[in-house]
Amino acid sequence: MLPRWYRRDREEEMVGIFLAEREDDLDLEHSWPGWGETWAVLGLAVRTHLAAGAALTSVPAKVVWRGEVVRALGMLGLLLGLYYATAAVVQVFTLFGGLDAVAWWRVVELAPFVAFPALLSGRRTLAKVAAGAPALLSVVALGQPGPAALMWTVFQLPSLVTFACLCLGFHRDAPVLPARRLLWWGGGAVVLGVVGGVAAGAGLLLLGLITVGARVFAFVRGDAVFGRALSLFALLQLVPLVLLAVAWDEAVMSRTVLAVLLVLVVVLPVRRRSKAAPQVT
Repeated sequence: MLPRWYRRDREEEMVGIFLAEREDDLDLEHSWPGWGETWAVLGLAVRTHLAAGAALTSVPAKVVWRGEVVRALGMLGLLLGLYYATAAVVQVFTLFGGLDAVAWWRVVELAPFVAFPALLSGRRTLAKVAAGAPALLSVVALGQPGPAALMWTVFQLPSLVTFACLCLGFHRDAPVLPARRLLWWGGGAVVLGVVGGVAAGAGLLLLGLITVGARVFAFVRGDAVFGRALSLFALLQLVPLVLLAVAWDEAVMSRTVLAVLLVLVVVLPVRRRSKAAPQVT
């Protein structure tokens, strides 16, 4: 479970820890690690494969980049959640005419308003639990029969994958987030959510165009981590577009153009600010 570079550097230390409380000869020869040790190694595997933290030394540069990209995808998922939550609130009052016409369970869609500030304030467990509430709706929808439930779940694919990235990337050794800068991004997601809620039916196009624009912004700034995360985010958005075109035969010109732009976002290279590898801090 642990990466090769970590096992190479810490093999004697790890063996010593596993044998520390085993004094019986039979236990030493035949025993296996217990559940507590297994979970500890699983947690360590996440923290080393998605490396962050000053406690880890000799970390390969590609491992550091991988961890940063996963955390960036997790943050994009939270921003996407703010976008969807704001759009849902706007649609309640513009399309449904008020709270009386809305099912009670839709309050779960507001969970990103809890998850985002919780993550910025360092309460990562609360952020993951709150972010998982809308993801749970997608999992429940998988058990519902009919093409409508399948389509709704496919459209939630970016949210599900980025939620997994949020849980894996923001482990206990992950760096502290720049809260002030990310608040601006959160405010932008809310504003765009208002636009998406008013322009019902255009949310997919708006989200795709925002991704393309952000990818250009990342390239101009030379932000390789943000650029790679946006490329993966664009790939996730291509899935429902392809499904609409192939399975439902809905090849609309605007969606075709958007799909081409997203493909370019996926395949275009990223540009780094400098060739120096990032430092683990």
